Amino acid sequence: MFPQYLYKNNSTSSFFFCSYIPLDLRHLYDGRIKFRISLRCGNKVISKKICLYLNKQTQIIYEQIRMGKSLSIDEMKRILKKEIEKSKKHSSFFSYVGVDRSKERTKQEGLETLQKEEIELKSRKKTDFDDEVEKLLKDEGITDINRKSGTFRVFRENFIKIQNLKIKWKREIINGETNAEFDLVSKILDGEIDGIEDKKDAFARRTHLQPVIENYAPEPIEPYLVEIKLIREVVDEFLDLRKGTIGEKMLSEYRVLTDEFIEIIGNIPVSSLSKDSIRTYIKIQTQLPINRRKNPKYRDLSIDEIMKLKDVKPQSRVNVNKFLTRLTTFMRFGVSQGYIKDNYIDGMKIPISKTEERKKREPFSPEDLVKILHPKTYLDWTIDFGLKTKSDKPNVVKYQNPFYWSFCIGILSGMRTNEISQLLIGDIIKKENVWMFSIDETEGKSVKTTSSIRKVPVHPTLISLGFIDYVKIIKSKGVDRVFPELTKQRDGYSTKISQHYNEKFLPSVGVWKKQVKVLYSTRHTFINRCYNKGVDRDIIKSIVGHEPDFTMDVYGGNPFTPKQLYQGISKVSYSNIRWNRLKVDWKKLIG
Repeated sequence: MFPQYLYKNNSTSSFFFCSYIPLDLRHLYDGRIKFRISLRCGNKVISKKICLYLNKQTQIIYEQIRMGKSLSIDEMKRILKKEIEKSKKHSSFFSYVGVDRSKERTKQEGLETLQKEEIELKSRKKTDFDDEVEKLLKDEGITDINRKSGTFRVFRENFIKIQNLKIKWKREIINGETNAEFDLVSKILDGEIDGIEDKKDAFARRTHLQPVIENYAPEPIEPYLVEIKLIREVVDEFLDLRKGTIGEKMLSEYRVLTDEFIEIIGNIPVSSLSKDSIRTYIKIQTQLPINRRKNPKYRDLSIDEIMKLKDVKPQSRVNVNKFLTRLTTFMRFGVSQGYIKDNYIDGMKIPISKTEERKKREPFSPEDLVKILHPKTYLDWTIDFGLKTKSDKPNVVKYQNPFYWSFCIGILSGMRTNEISQLLIGDIIKKENVWMFSIDETEGKSVKTTSSIRKVPVHPTLISLGFIDYVKIIKSKGVDRVFPELTKQRDGYSTKISQHYNEKFLPSVGVWKKQVKVLYSTRHTFINRCYNKGVDRDIIKSIVGHEPDFTMDVYGGNPFTPKQLYQGISKVSYSNIRWNRLKVDWKKLIG
């Protein structure tokens, strides 16, 4: 049974490569379904290898056609014929070298085999090679052979050097060093394997050694075997490395973003990315609706189909710039690995109108906070909320504790809502006599970025509200979570809290604005207040988990002591809030 792309006609001894033209491109070729090209090779194993490579090449060609490149079938065939010749040369090369890439031998097994070969080679005396050298010379038409002559000794020395180079060559191939195939030929032809001094030997070398060399090494050819990586392959590699450094939600967002990136510009070779590729992406992305994958109206439509619709409300430029910021991380990875020549997204953010600028998330104003944290309002919507509902469910008050603490912790620490929601009892620690939140990704928790892993001092106002007492009481109940009522969902542990504030509480007091003033605005509120109170910039970054500046990065870790961080966070205050009237008797409430 042959693969779909490998074809054999009983009337010929050669195999053919068969390419099926994609459905979306057939109209360019008058509906033609496929084309074939002879491999001029009757060896099934070699033909399969060649076809495997050609199949990958044709997919690249088709992606380029989708991007506007015009190629006839005859032109595609001419391209593929060149690849066939190169493939056959390399198949011979690999057969000669003894490295069979079709076998799924581990790298370690290959290296162990080479080590045995090397030991065996070094254990042989020079004269042990005489029979092999003589046979080689006879094959080249040299019959007058004197094993004691200088010419013969030179041939033998070169023969031994070639054997050693073959082992070195194999090792480089197994280790993935892409220039390995040129090493042997270049060394020989550049004279590194020489030693012939007199004219007689020089003549012998010139007339007879060259065919010997060619017998051991094919002519240098274009290094097409350097692996051509498509964007999808590099994206998968990038996301695999990001696992464990970012949360599951962020990882999922990266996957959706890169999928759409590929959908727009095509799964082209990553090395062919350019400024034009990014311009194409931006042009199309600015015309697409927001969250098209979630919207029932668009989720089953291709981008081309959406672009043909007339009533599509395009997403904001702010949103597109956010995508570009995240794609920059991917591009940096590609550059660092040598897959991409340059980070083509740098400096390509699109201008934002004043209207769009105003739609960015806003911090809560002092007036907003008075409305939210008014004692009666706040306690009604947090501690007493469940009691005031008409629900018949017996657990209507189960979320009262996280409702109460999440907002207060947010505006007094800048912690993200999910960071608050997933806290373990063991995350509340005392270090150098300072109570701190330990934010990490252990025990099923997630963080947004590596810089999000940090220690945040518990604000003195939180302590006065009884947070440490609350934690001790919860701990005595034998649970391991600060808010055991919350369960992990797709977006983490914060779903219930976010829904409560964004869909009920904030709208009820008149401070909610869609995507602008939401529960997450507590983080923006805290950061703004830090700057207003003159907290050191690097300390702010350390507390909220932003990427450190150069100096922090160089010296490693957090250069600030718990006391310094506590002094910084203690500067944040909200003088118009009557905190004392928000105190709750936790022992009485929890029991």
